[in-house]
Amino acid sequence: MTTFAKLGINTTLQSNIKRLGYKKPTYIQEKSIGAVLSGTDTYAIAPTGTGKTAAYLLPILQELSQTDHSEDQVRPIRALFLVPTRELAQQVEESIGQYGKGLKLRTISIFGGVRIQSQVNRFKRGTDIIVATPKRLIDLMKIKAISLNDIQFFVMDEADRLVSMGIYHELKNILAAMPKKAQKVLFSATDSKTLNKFNQEHLNRVKIVKGGSIQPALDKILHTMYRCYGDDKNKHLFGLLNMINCDRVLIFARTKFDVNFLTKILNDEGFVTTGIHNEISQKQRQQRLAGFKDGEFKCLVATDIVSRGIDISGLYYVINYDLPVNNNDYIHRAGRTARTKTNKLETKKVIADKIEKQALSREVIAKNQTVFNPAVDMETTVKVTDIQGHIFSLVSSSQERLVPLISKAVGKDIKLERPPWRIER
Repeated sequence: MTTFAKLGINTTLQSNIKRLGYKKPTYIQEKSIGAVLSGTDTYAIAPTGTGKTAAYLLPILQELSQTDHSEDQVRPIRALFLVPTRELAQQVEESIGQYGKGLKLRTISIFGGVRIQSQVNRFKRGTDIIVATPKRLIDLMKIKAISLNDIQFFVMDEADRLVSMGIYHELKNILAAMPKKAQKVLFSATDSKTLNKFNQEHLNRVKIVKGGSIQPALDKILHTMYRCYGDDKNKHLFGLLNMINCDRVLIFARTKFDVNFLTKILNDEGFVTTGIHNEISQKQRQQRLAGFKDGEFKCLVATDIVSRGIDISGLYYVINYDLPVNNNDYIHRAGRTARTKTNKLETKKVIADKIEKQALSREVIAKNQTVFNPAVDMETTVKVTDIQGHIFSLVSSSQERLVPLISKAVGKDIKLERPPWRIER
């Protein structure tokens, strides 16, 4: 059996990740850690929820710790982690603190929604690592508040999203500002032609690592789609929430207007709800996400800024109020549940409790303790203990054309079903 020790990870990092519950490397960690430690540019594609963050953080933290700059008057910036959203920036910074405990490395995260001067002030003593969103990084570079001259490691997390944000020129400027010998590492849950083009143009002697084309986490998730037409969709959402009767659910909406509208009507109906979108201040976003994680809110309504890289412990249910136009966004939304950090024994207990207490009897074959999802055409049933999440989608007539495309991306035949609840018209 491959271990973190056999992959070359030092004892300090091993101790830290053991304390966090890591026992053995996932497939993408096993294949990527050695590639990054070897110093080669790395292009890694792996399904959501398979431990990609640790796959690039562990080897880079180890390499950075070989040189101690903690006593320097101004620390040089040696690693840059570029991410698409503020939430992911904060989460990566938190992971660095957990994995790198005791390594004497300093990390600063920078993103929009915060006064730029307050971030400029944080750089007075320098830092070993920056976790940044692209626009704020460019803003700081323009006013010469930050230098990338000493960068040794450049990582693009959720790289597919970064190259599709319309900032290709800005990405080239960021690369041009750092040494050509800097090691470049791209990690993504999904592949794309644009990402492949970026790889070919900017990575050298690249090591390509792929964790499989099928998203294994999706096999642990039930996928159900209901036909919901016209003005009745809000009533269908209430019907679905009443049916699953859960403590916590993440609801994805397409626009900030949808988020604000749904948050209001759900609160009016007695569902304690909060919302997150791009135009909410960073402080409020942090407070609302923390409140949802802590159980203060039953429902979190959000745009796709929450669909990537955000870990919400124990989250079982996800609802698509609208289907995403991009198939990859559906995969990322589904990936907010069935995360690899979930303890297996706790997962079994949570699922068993949900099956016993909640209104999901239509999907449970009690005699042989298996689950049957009528919205998914499966040749074999899935064991209850293997199910770690459920994603529901409310599909309007204009979005029915997206169902076959999403089915293909997921690798399952997801069929549109009639809602099992009744609504008053």
